[in-house]
Amino acid sequence: MAKIQAYCGLDCGECEAYIATQINDRAGLEKTAKNWAEQFGAKGISADMCVCDGCSSGKRISTAHAVNCGIRLCASARGVTTCAHCKDYGCDTLKAFFAFAPVLKEKLEAIRKELGK
Repeated sequence: MAKIQAYCGLDCGECEAYIATQINDRAGLEKTAKNWAEQFGAKGISADMCVCDGCSSGKRISTAHAVNCGIRLCASARGVTTCAHCKDYGCDTLKAFFAFAPVLKEKLEAIRKELGK
């Protein structure tokens, strides 16, 4: 899959929900729902809740988390490519997110380095 950068630094092309959506793989979406239910304690998550074209695509973003994701909502409202591009990088929302997903801090820091920040 092509590299599609999410606001939080995630490479959508590596995301099982994104991949299954792009190749119209219903079984893959069902597997993703099962995995996420176990991994994140997301009881009641369905395959339909895993459909995603990438949070910055402006298309389908019905993933269980993306619809209400504070990072997506903020970055979209600010018109930034990723949080790494934001003048308020390191905000409280991002700090809380990094506690949950520290690997994405590394990805955003790498983008900031590329930007010379």
